[in-house]
This record gives sequence, structure tokens and C-alpha cells, in this order.
Amino acid sequence: MKKIYRKPHQIRAFFVMTKYFFLAQTRNPATFAFGFLFPVVFISIFGLIGNSQPPLAIGFPANSNFNNPIFQAIRQQPSIKTQIAPESQLENDIKKGTLSAIISVKQTRQAPPHFQVNVITSSANTQIAAIITTITNSIVAQENLRIAGITNPAITVHKQQLAGRQIRYIDFALPGQIGFALLSTAIFGTVFGLIYLKKALILKRMFATPTRAITILLAQGGSRLIMAILQTFIILILGIVAFKFYLPHGWITFVELVILSMIALIAFLGFGFFMAGLVNDENAAGPMVNLITLPQFLLSGTFFPITDLPTWLQPIANVLPLSFFNEAIRKITTEGGSFTQTFPLMLGLIIWGAAMYILAAKTFKWE
Repeated sequence: MKKIYRKPHQIRAFFVMTKYFFLAQTRNPATFAFGFLFPVVFISIFGLIGNSQPPLAIGFPANSNFNNPIFQAIRQQPSIKTQIAPESQLENDIKKGTLSAIISVKQTRQAPPHFQVNVITSSANTQIAAIITTITNSIVAQENLRIAGITNPAITVHKQQLAGRQIRYIDFALPGQIGFALLSTAIFGTVFGLIYLKKALILKRMFATPTRAITILLAQGGSRLIMAILQTFIILILGIVAFKFYLPHGWITFVELVILSMIALIAFLGFGFFMAGLVNDENAAGPMVNLITLPQFLLSGTFFPITDLPTWLQPIANVLPLSFFNEAIRKITTEGGSFTQTFPLMLGLIIWGAAMYILAAKTFKWE
């Protein structure tokens, strides 16, 4: 009886190769370092930094008159740290940037008492200088009213507080670390993983089997998709449990972050496939991978806001692939926006991914 040959089931082949590629990633030191270790270390450091602002440091010359209401009022300010030292030492501290201002109070008249407040600030930090000048003017104005006996001034300030939440640095940094981990997995893992499979002739043997080429590439993507979900889960759980990372809508926000991470990983994989098709050697791949990833790590709002960059550089940084993803997940975490508000940003990322897949289709080689 003639034996009937049946083609292997592509779905079964997909799951088998996905498992193989996933296990290979778990044994890859680069995947562990860039995908898990570095983001966890960064999150731990950023979480411990917190969001506390250092107090303003104001120095008083040792030869100043301290028996006056101005000095006492300044010392009572919770946001100000005072120190008393020789004036020459205080001036050196201002030049070094360790002191915010020097304030000296001189009494110009005995009866009735008159005082002159001298404020010295640094030209290197005009923002701090403006804050200290405003605080000093406010204290002087209050003391003038008190000395003049005015208890019911014609103009008063009414203060009101609304309920809100404080944005900590961990709330900014953690979404960036998700993007860091995903981009690292999609590019470092894919490029070096495929290069190894080419050099070991494993990829060529797979291609020689009845398994279709698209099944092999989909298995590569599927294995990294599983890794991306694990990375997102670990980073989010660490941030929530250890550093009280804020999820505006609870588990709904958690699920939205996972969905965005999956879309981003699929888009970033296009870069990995494209670069894996251009080079066949690890030595040549290293500079190319760094050329693509390092600018995005530094310019895409991973560690600091894009608005802190020079004005001429911000338009370039805003259209980088990782910038679209970082901005999208901060839209639903930091800003508490809806999932639909991320669509324009994710569309930009998808366009980048589609362009890379088109290029990869023209450059990818199996050997």
C-alpha cells in the first residue's frame, strides 16, 4: 500500500519553535541583562530617589545682625535650610553651586527700628534666585505690615487647595523602563539570536524542512511576545508592590499597559528583523544595534522628559519609535487618560514598524 505523505501542520510547528526560541532566550545572558536586570535595577534606584525636593540653602554672614524679625522669619520657613559662616566662605559656596543665596540684615535706624535686607544670588540659576527673592519680599512685606500695626490690609490673598496627587519620579521612570526592556528584547535578542541561528546553520536547516518561512519568523515573534509580557508584568508588579506605582483605573490600566506593550513589541521586532538581514556577524551587528537603540534610550523620554532637551532637538526626539510608546503609556498612567487617547501615538509607532517590516522583507537572508 502506497504511503501517503502529509505536510506538517504549520500551527503545531509554530508552537514547537516558539517554545524552542523562548527557551533559547531564557538562556541568553543579554536577554536577562537588558530585558530584566537593567530595568529592575533602574526602577529600584529611581524608586528610592523619590520625589523630595532639597531645601533651599541660604547662608548668613557671621558678622550679620541676628536680633531682627527678618532673620527669625526666614529660619522658620520649612523649605529653607540656613547656615552661618564667614562671608568669603559663603561666596565660594555660591560659586560652587552648593549655596542658593546669601542674605544679610543690617539695622539702619534705632528708633523706630529700620532694617536693610541684602540678597546675593547666583547668576547661574535664575529660577532659584527668583524663588528666594519672592520669599524674601513676602517676609519683608509681612514684617512691614506688622511693624506698621496694619492688621486688616486693603488687599489680601485667599488660598484654596484642591485634592490631587503628587507626580513622583517613579511615575515617570517606570513607563520608560518598560519601553527600555521591550526595545532591548526586540532588537538585541532578535539580531544576535538570528545571527547565531544563521552561523550555526540552524536557520538554514529549518528552512529546508517543509515548515514555511513565515512560520519560523512568526515563532520568533511569538517567543519574544511571551518574553515581553513577562517583562511588563515583572516591571509593573515591582513598581506597584515596592514603590506604590499609581494605576489610575486599577486593573483596567494594567491590562491596557500589557496590550500597548504587545503592540510595541511587534512594531519593534521590525527593527530587529531588518538589522538581522543586513549583517551576518556579531562584530558588525554591535555598532549597528547601538546606533539604533542608544539614541532612543537617551532621547525618547526614557530617563528624563523630552522637553528638557534643546529646542532644536525636540522635534526629532518626538518622532522616534520609542517616544511614541513612552508617551502613549504615560498618557494612561501619569495623565490618567483613556485608552483611545493613545491611538494617534500608537499609529505613529505602527507606521514605523510597518516601514521596518517592508525593509526587512527586502534584506532578510536565511544564511
